[in-house]
Amino acid sequence: MTSNAYIVERVPLVSWVWRSYFRTSLIPLLIVEVALISLYFISNAISNRENIQAVRMLAEQDVSQVAKREAVGINRQLEGVARATEFLRQQTKQIMHGQGIFERDDPSRFAYSKDGVFYTTRNKGGSAVFYSGVMPIGEKEREKAYRSAGLDRPYMGIKDSFPLIVQVYYNTYDSLNRIYPYFDVLTQYAPKMDIPSFNFYYEADNKHNPAHKVVWTDVYVDPAGQGWMTSCIAPVYSDKFLEGVVGVDVTVSTIIRDVLDIKIPWDGYGLLISRTGTIIALPKAGESDWGLQEFTGHSYSEAIQKDTFKPADFNLFERRKNAALSKALREKDNGMMHVDLNGKRIVSWATIPETGWKLLITVPENKVYATSQSLASRLNSLAWLMLGGMIIFYLVFFTILYHRAKQMSEFISQPLERIDSMVKSIASGQYLQQSPELSVNELSRTADGIVQMGSQLDDASRARKLAEQALVQLTRQLKSIFDLSPDGFVSLDDTQTVVLVNPAFCRITGIEAEEWLGLQENALWTKLASLAQLPSIAIELQQSFRLQLVQPTHRVMQCAVRTVTREDSSLAGRIIYLHDMTREYELDRMKNQFLSTAAHELRTPLTSVMGYSELLLNKMVPQEMHTATLNSIVKQSRWLVQIVTELLDIATIEGKGVANFNIKQYPADLLAIETLNKFEIPAGRNPLFCDTLADLYVNVDADKFRSVLLNILDNAYKFSKDTDITLKIVETNDVGLQKVGFRVEDHGIGMTEEQLKHVFGRFWRADGSGNVPGTGLGMSLAQEIVRLLGGSIEITSQLGKGTVVIIWLPKAKKLDTAV
Repeated sequence: MTSNAYIVERVPLVSWVWRSYFRTSLIPLLIVEVALISLYFISNAISNRENIQAVRMLAEQDVSQVAKREAVGINRQLEGVARATEFLRQQTKQIMHGQGIFERDDPSRFAYSKDGVFYTTRNKGGSAVFYSGVMPIGEKEREKAYRSAGLDRPYMGIKDSFPLIVQVYYNTYDSLNRIYPYFDVLTQYAPKMDIPSFNFYYEADNKHNPAHKVVWTDVYVDPAGQGWMTSCIAPVYSDKFLEGVVGVDVTVSTIIRDVLDIKIPWDGYGLLISRTGTIIALPKAGESDWGLQEFTGHSYSEAIQKDTFKPADFNLFERRKNAALSKALREKDNGMMHVDLNGKRIVSWATIPETGWKLLITVPENKVYATSQSLASRLNSLAWLMLGGMIIFYLVFFTILYHRAKQMSEFISQPLERIDSMVKSIASGQYLQQSPELSVNELSRTADGIVQMGSQLDDASRARKLAEQALVQLTRQLKSIFDLSPDGFVSLDDTQTVVLVNPAFCRITGIEAEEWLGLQENALWTKLASLAQLPSIAIELQQSFRLQLVQPTHRVMQCAVRTVTREDSSLAGRIIYLHDMTREYELDRMKNQFLSTAAHELRTPLTSVMGYSELLLNKMVPQEMHTATLNSIVKQSRWLVQIVTELLDIATIEGKGVANFNIKQYPADLLAIETLNKFEIPAGRNPLFCDTLADLYVNVDADKFRSVLLNILDNAYKFSKDTDITLKIVETNDVGLQKVGFRVEDHGIGMTEEQLKHVFGRFWRADGSGNVPGTGLGMSLAQEIVRLLGGSIEITSQLGKGTVVIIWLPKAKKLDTAV
């Protein structure tokens, strides 16, 4: 039973001895040690938790006190700015109404721009003036601008007294702006700027500020170029009319530098938000927490035409992330929460009474708990040192016990290891082994059996390698045959999956092998059906059937499917075979069509000859019509001779090709002139106009080329009435190939696009009525001759406007032997 258990578990002997020591001696000791260390860790964790809880309560109180204390400090600064704004309003009202002694600006530093803006052109140490011109600027308005110079002294005093303030200004209902310090207003402001439409004006009007008190704006982009800022503004009324708004600006960068430069413990920082929840000032330390980047500047690529406020992401009241904090900020003036902002944070806030803004103090929790966690870390380190000492002790103890177990097992395991080595050698391919000398009979017999088994495996391996080599050679031969075959083959395995396609099949279908491999048989037939534009294909096993593919080109295929079975008659796979019969099919079709057409064309003149001859033999033609009848017989006979001659010419050209040609180099102009000399212009028609080019040469059979050109000239006269015919020699360079063209143009009946498709068809004529004589073989014969000369025929035509035919031939370099 012990031996069977050992074999099932597959445990090495040294491990079995080691386990016996481990179970009886070491496990009880380990349990006791682990229990003691676990109790230490648990007590340390409880103590650390209680300590952190106490520190947390103290930290929350401290953060709340910091938020309230700093809010009071900020409120005092903003109250001072508000009082200064109120003072500025009183001064502005007195000065602009001419009360007391006031200064007057220097008119020489004012000018009109081309857009009608009245502005200051230079700095004299005071303010800049910008009268936008959105309303007409006359003498009254100019005097108003001059009188506003009395505001400069209060402006300078206020700005020097309050570090938060970056600029002071006065805006009027008719878009006058006086602003200190001075800057080039014409380059910064937009002409025709309607100042009352900006928030730093309309937020002080009667609708938004019915109490006519000093108010603060939300953060916006300053048109004067100072970037993101907030303004403290106050209305200036004359009776009940709002004459203007005074204001002082505080930039976001100034608030961050002078207001939020708060020394907060635990590496905390302050955050200022408006009464509507918009972040007014965000220090650099807080950008990663809130996922925002503070706007401390602005690029003015063009004049600002409307209010520009901070994006919606800067509104903490509307942030979906940290929704609980957003809700608390909206509902409570003061509070404190634990929030996940790029890590755990303590957030406390307090409201600034002057503006309704809220100051948020944010402190990282890990900084707050750093002291407690450091103590807990030291206690844990002590525990880990104890655990490490115990581990070292047990490692030494385990090492001693292991060496003892190994010594005891070596005596037993050495024979088994030698047998195991023999088995591994056989497994690695070293089949022939020698039986070792073993002192144990049972193990010796086992070793002899393993040696015998290795010898048998060696014989079997040799036989397998020979069979594999023969199979590989046969497979290569079949693969070569498969790839070289002009017919398409597809092989499917017993799961009806495509495992092999040959190159011919890919060429036939126009689809790469990768798209066929892995398809199921049904999908393969569906794909072939799409190429044949059929809904499906009915497969006939063990029989051949015809399949017409229309993609990528029209092909007629003979298709066959053969099933391959195993010895037990089960399915081993299928072979699909495609033989391209397109050429045979097309030749057969063309032969039948040609015979049918030729028979039809020959039957008509033969019938006329036979009919008239029988009438003459039977003396059924009156004497006065004999001459006309004989003329008809001769005409139809000549027609028959012309058809037969042209058919024989086509057959000769198709049979012998260029071997029947006498090709020499000819000047193109000489060819044209010789052809015209042989051409008989029909009676009553205008002479042919010819325009030739000298020093152009082509390699041609002159006689055959003349017959082509004569045929085309004859067609031009046949299909045009009372119009001029022109023959012109042209030259072109098509993709590096220089060509010479013989261009024949008429202004006759022309052809449709459908007729153009059949121009080179045998026995086809543009005039189907028979009124225009011709065999319908001329253009087909001309195309074959030009093709064998290495050229082409280009035809363009418009119905009712005429036809242009160009015979293109490759241009040849002049030889000494040229005609």
